[in-house]
Amino acid sequence: MLYLFKRIPKKFIFLSVFFAFIQGFFELILPTITASLVDQAIIPRDMSALRFISVKMIIVTLLIVSSAMLNIWFASKASQNLGQDLRNHLYHKVQKLAKDDLDAFGTASLINRSSTDIMQIELTTMMVLRMFLLAPALLLFALIMAIHSSLALSQTYLVTIPIIVISLGVILYFSAPYFRVMQGKLDQMNLIYREGLTGVRVIRAFNKNEYEAERFKASNLDYRDTAIAVNIRIAFLMPILMTTLNLSIVFINWLGAHLVSMQQLDLGAIISFVSYTGIMGVSFQFIALMFVLIPRAQVSAGRIVEVLVTPEKIHSPKSRGYLFSKDEETRLDFNHVNFAYDGAASPVLKDIDFHLTANQSLGIIGGTGSGKSTLANLIFRFYQVKDGKILINNLPIEHYNLKNLRDHIAYVPQKANLFSGTIRSNLAFGKAGASDEEMWRALEIAQANSFVEKLDKGLDSVVEQGGTNFSGGQKQRLCIARALLKDAEILIFDDSFSALDAQTDQKLRQALSETTQGKIILIIAQRVSTIQHADRILVLTDNGAIAGIGRHEELLREVPLYASIVSSQSKEVTE
Repeated sequence: MLYLFKRIPKKFIFLSVFFAFIQGFFELILPTITASLVDQAIIPRDMSALRFISVKMIIVTLLIVSSAMLNIWFASKASQNLGQDLRNHLYHKVQKLAKDDLDAFGTASLINRSSTDIMQIELTTMMVLRMFLLAPALLLFALIMAIHSSLALSQTYLVTIPIIVISLGVILYFSAPYFRVMQGKLDQMNLIYREGLTGVRVIRAFNKNEYEAERFKASNLDYRDTAIAVNIRIAFLMPILMTTLNLSIVFINWLGAHLVSMQQLDLGAIISFVSYTGIMGVSFQFIALMFVLIPRAQVSAGRIVEVLVTPEKIHSPKSRGYLFSKDEETRLDFNHVNFAYDGAASPVLKDIDFHLTANQSLGIIGGTGSGKSTLANLIFRFYQVKDGKILINNLPIEHYNLKNLRDHIAYVPQKANLFSGTIRSNLAFGKAGASDEEMWRALEIAQANSFVEKLDKGLDSVVEQGGTNFSGGQKQRLCIARALLKDAEILIFDDSFSALDAQTDQKLRQALSETTQGKIILIIAQRVSTIQHADRILVLTDNGAIAGIGRHEELLREVPLYASIVSSQSKEVTE
């Protein structure tokens, strides 16, 4: 928690605490003024004293209100600045984490950490700056002032304060362990909810609506039961506190009335004593609230710090790093590359070795789980190579500046990802500031111009979240256009033609071959027709090894696995 507090601008902390203590100072003065009002004005019926003391009370009250408002203002500024800073840092950190780290945290958990956990920290920061230092100070000085008002009445505190402190300690001791459990169960519930939203079509197709509803219901009930267990324990706190304080005030009034009748105490002293007791009660309430909020915030802070301190496995060299040169002919080499995911029993890629130069294309084919997409991800350094080397222009990719490296590689993912906005804003991901002419040219090559031209707003047509207002084939073509607009030296198409019909697929490949001179092209595909005209084809076995590499005709003769794939798709492929 302190690690995060260091990120708050110091001026907001100072000003918030300063005005909190100004507020507390005048709150402690007010009961004394009230006592003097009773003893010096009301009882003797002195109107001039009444007017004078009333003006003092009004001024002090205004100072209390204005100090409280300024305290809240600066505490709010501090907490919201901290929340904004944490969200920014968390987002930037997540963008830099390796994919296996992202998978380890989980999308639902990361969303929860950047929303619910940060909101919990904002709330706690606000309350801490308002009351964390003020409440104990008010409690201490109110106790001193109360004892100064009447030592006899103060003896009631010998019973009430221990009861409150012991109750607070016991309740929080049994509640604190549940806070981390609650956050974990909230993560699980959000995960199920997210899966239900993203997989709604599959759920409906398999008639699993009731199953998923029951699954979410069970998780929701589990979270509810844990929350109830925590809240029941905490719920005892305020009744115990208020009952103890109210009984204390009843006893104070009874004993005070007796002392007044014995002329051992002034009426004003009783009023000020009760006021100080009330201030102590409010202070105890805020202290209790702090002890409830802070453990929760500590759990949330720990979950955020866990992400922030996770080492970045993929990063640029400590020095400036090499920069990609457009002046030399591009070359890509895989030298006996092996790769396994963390915790995996066996490698997903084994001894991958091939070499490509500019103007060459490589088709990659293999069964599901053979490591085709993983191979592409390694070029981008989404994962770190475990064994072997990947070279670009005869330099290991680890030696390149990471941003510069990725600037020169274009990627069309297996799943067509479009962002909410417009077609223009999505294409601008490939090249910021691209002209309309450049965009239409990229759309034409990607065979997307035909349907974009029919839209009322053309390039400025709206793209819904995830591109849901476009078909699968349209989304793929827009993603291809975005990659082409980047004009990178290496183009990677990860099963990017799967939603295209055979005619569009053929036209697109023909347009690519005419407009990608001087580039290296990798095409990952399930369909042989998509890659059969590549300069070379790399065939992967189910365990990630190379079954063969060569031209289509050579592989048909020499690689049984490739021949069987072609045979299974014989209706589509014309040899």
